[in-house]
This record gives sequence, C-alpha cells and structure tokens, in this order.
Amino acid sequence: MSTQITDRPPTERTAFRRACEARRRNEIEFETTANIRDLPTGHYRAEADVVHLFSTDIDVLAAWLYELGGTVTTHDTGHGVTVWTLHTRTDVDPERVACPVLVSVPLVTGELVMHEIADAAVTA
Repeated sequence: MSTQITDRPPTERTAFRRACEARRRNEIEFETTANIRDLPTGHYRAEADVVHLFSTDIDVLAAWLYELGGTVTTHDTGHGVTVWTLHTRTDVDPERVACPVLVSVPLVTGELVMHEIADAAVTA
C-alpha cells in the first residue's frame, strides 16, 4: 500500500474555469497591447490559447504587422477569395508569455497588397 499523494485530473468544472481564466487573460493582454500601441481591434474573439482578429480592411493587418511583426499566410478558399492571416503575438510582459494573435482579412483573389505584407507571406 502506497501513501504517495498523486495528482488527480482536474474536474470538468476546474478545467472549464481554467479555460475561462486563460481566455480572459488573453483578452486583457490583447486589449492592453491594442490600446498602448493604438492598434485597430476590428472584430475579435479571445480563446484560451489565441486571439482571433477579423477585419475586411487590409490596413488592419498592416498596422499589426508594422507594430509587432510576424509572418503572413494565405489560404485560397476556392471561391475567388483569399484569406490573408498574420501570425503575431501581443507585447511580452516580463512576467508572462505573450498571447498569440491571428489577424485575418479576406480579399478578392489576385488583389494587390502592400509589398510589406507580401514580403511577410510564407510560401508553402
């Protein structure tokens, strides 16, 4: 018989609470970075592991790229629309890990974009 204490897996309620807390931390970090750097926020959704920022204006993606850097990927939807997505992070607080941010903008396939955005695009 062992008297060793073992870690039990978190209950569903505990796991849900932790996910909610992580989502709220990411939301606060995202809003703080956007406010401090005066970045556009458009429509965003905070998740426990990432913040998704959606816009129909490529200048929103450009502003985040200019301020925070990152890489850009493109996805052709097959319907004459290409989604451009910037993969970046919030400002890093020395006390914690930065929150990943995905800035996505749909454009008509073949539409010209600023060369800074095209240069940041990762080719598959």
